[in-house]
Amino acid sequence: MVVGGAVLGVTTVPAGAAPAAAVASAAAPTVSGADDRLLGLQLLEVVQPPTLSGTPGVGSLLTLTSPAWSLLGVTEQFAWLRNGVPIPGATGSTYVPTTADAGAVLQGVVTGSVLGLLPVEAVTGALQLPGLPGDGTGGTGGGTDGGGGTGGTDGCTTDPSGQLSVLQPPQIAGLQGVGSLLVVLDPLWSLPGISMAYQWFSGGVPVPGATDEFFVPGVAEAGLPLLVRVTGTLAGVPVVSTVSDTVLVPLLPDQELSASDAPTLTQPAKVGKPVVATDPTWSTDGVTATYQWFANGSPISGATAKSFTPTAAELAKTVLVKVTGTKEGWTAKTVDSTGIVVGKGDAPTFTAQPGVTGTHGLGSTLSATLGTWPGTTSVGAQWLRDGVPVAGASGLNYVVQAADVGRRLSVLVTAVKPGHETATFTTTPVAVAKTRASAGLRLVKAKVKKGTRAVAVLTLRAAGVRPVGSVTVLDGRRRLGTYRVDGTRSVKLPVLKPGRHALRAVYAGSATTEGARSRVLVLRVTKR
Repeated sequence: MVVGGAVLGVTTVPAGAAPAAAVASAAAPTVSGADDRLLGLQLLEVVQPPTLSGTPGVGSLLTLTSPAWSLLGVTEQFAWLRNGVPIPGATGSTYVPTTADAGAVLQGVVTGSVLGLLPVEAVTGALQLPGLPGDGTGGTGGGTDGGGGTGGTDGCTTDPSGQLSVLQPPQIAGLQGVGSLLVVLDPLWSLPGISMAYQWFSGGVPVPGATDEFFVPGVAEAGLPLLVRVTGTLAGVPVVSTVSDTVLVPLLPDQELSASDAPTLTQPAKVGKPVVATDPTWSTDGVTATYQWFANGSPISGATAKSFTPTAAELAKTVLVKVTGTKEGWTAKTVDSTGIVVGKGDAPTFTAQPGVTGTHGLGSTLSATLGTWPGTTSVGAQWLRDGVPVAGASGLNYVVQAADVGRRLSVLVTAVKPGHETATFTTTPVAVAKTRASAGLRLVKAKVKKGTRAVAVLTLRAAGVRPVGSVTVLDGRRRLGTYRVDGTRSVKLPVLKPGRHALRAVYAGSATTEGARSRVLVLRVTKR
């Protein structure tokens, strides 16, 4: 600390050690007495000591400047010492000496702490305050600030030495409380004709603009110590400042905070969809609101924002929010919203569409692609034949069966997301082509006599299936008959007129097989 051009020393001591030990020492900073074997942890040390600044004297503002530490993130606490003993209530970075400090040695103490490390105290050098004029030490210099008045000769005694001194310090009169008028009772000076300036202090800090002999404490001063500094000036003599004793401005009784309505929630409440609360209407402005969401009466961990997105854990439960309003000088108030039941969330949607790939023929393998469904826990497939589930066909691959020929195949994809509606999607159907069939016609005898019925053998063939259906026998364009054929069948043709007849078998086809025609055979009917 620099006072009158001299740099005051500093001592670093472990927290909890007697600060008085630092008063007598101006040695270099020392590490606290912690064992060097602290698992290799880095110690907190003072890199640059704290300092005191200001004019030493009663009523003059002193400032304690923090030291430079060896680590970042240091939390600091301040204290002031009078003759090595902590001054009650002096825990800020500034301090205005009172008459009790006159002639004493003052020091500042900054205690630094970092989580996990031993706290370290850094003590400034000693600052000697001059005594009051009445004790033979004389007054001290100081600046003037604020407005004031001029003291008369009443109650003053002329000092033969011609030096200005305080015979009786100022006093504060009036009811101590927020909104109550306080008045300074001027000090008694040793000389007449003194001009006075005033500065009020709250919690050791000057109150801006409070430079009159009258002061009305506001809410900001509630709960803090209050004093006034009176600075006397007279032409030709040094300036002298004096301070009153401190008075405590009592805290205001808390007012009752209330709300004219309850918070409301956006509806409907669904899993995965944010529910937003509206604040209640408070009885005053400047209220800070905090939130806690509940499900079936139990608080939801971490749900302390204005909005809440229900999860599957809250499905079918009743959720509500408790809004707590707080404001300095007011009692806290908690208001509950109306509870709403959480329903299932919307069904998931795909980002890549499911589909079917592969050859659409008998015996070929079709493959299902399930698509992409973000956030789902399971996606399944079910093969459909003409929209009807195929028993046992729930895999990704499917071999086309005979029953599928001529039908349309598709896949029903089901996506499941916890707490949400189940999503389903049916792929575009693919048609399985009918199997090619062949129709055969064979005559038992290629020549028959007039009046004799010829015998024909009809056959149907198809790869992988056994076609069954109607086969018509034509004589040129004339239909001789239609017969149901299941593989092979012998039939007797109608009696034909003598002559040459060109016969052909025509298969109409079925749901699984295509139609077919046989080659033309010639039947000769003789007259004898």
